[in-house]
Amino acid sequence: MQRIPISSVFWGLAVLAAGALLVFVTLNPGEPPHPQPGHTQLPVADEVRGGAIELPVATHAERFDLDDYEGQYVWLYFGYTSCPDACPTGLGWISGALNQLPDDLRGQVNGVLISVDPERDSRNHLANYVGHFHEAIHAATGPEEQVHAAAQNYGVFFERAETDSAMGYVIDHSSSTYLVGPNGELLEIYPHGTSSAQLLESLKAHMNAESEDE
Repeated sequence: MQRIPISSVFWGLAVLAAGALLVFVTLNPGEPPHPQPGHTQLPVADEVRGGAIELPVATHAERFDLDDYEGQYVWLYFGYTSCPDACPTGLGWISGALNQLPDDLRGQVNGVLISVDPERDSRNHLANYVGHFHEAIHAATGPEEQVHAAAQNYGVFFERAETDSAMGYVIDHSSSTYLVGPNGELLEIYPHGTSSAQLLESLKAHMNAESEDE
């Protein structure tokens, strides 16, 4: 009988957990569920610059370039597909907000997951994972030094932590969501636990402010 690699089993469980959370978020748009213990959630740095992100691995194009989203809004999240708690919760709320967009805003807003685990997160893994959340959520990653540079610009901390589990390691990381505007500017940083309704309300406020400035 063919043996299934342990890593594939755990990745499959992560996808199932993501799918279950997505159903929860869709049916319960209020307060987010409390994540199960898995890894440490690190804080965001005091100084955050934001700015351009370019990475060679992307799920929707040959490579990722944040400048390609010019004219659109992006909810940006740094995490990884094997994350046991914070990532599926955060992406679940982004997915819920995308589902609640009025028709006139569809196509103007995307979600992006930047993986801080390039060792395990191949293009196919990333595509399958974000595909369980929403078609407008893309993913990208690249060599560790490039991911570190992007994370540093957004004040994201992450570090590998070895475990006794079959997964081998988890990655402790900041779990905030970032709103990037149509000109690539960082508009807002949302703490972990910000609901879909709150994300959407903030997005509309920024869009209204931009309209008034025109």
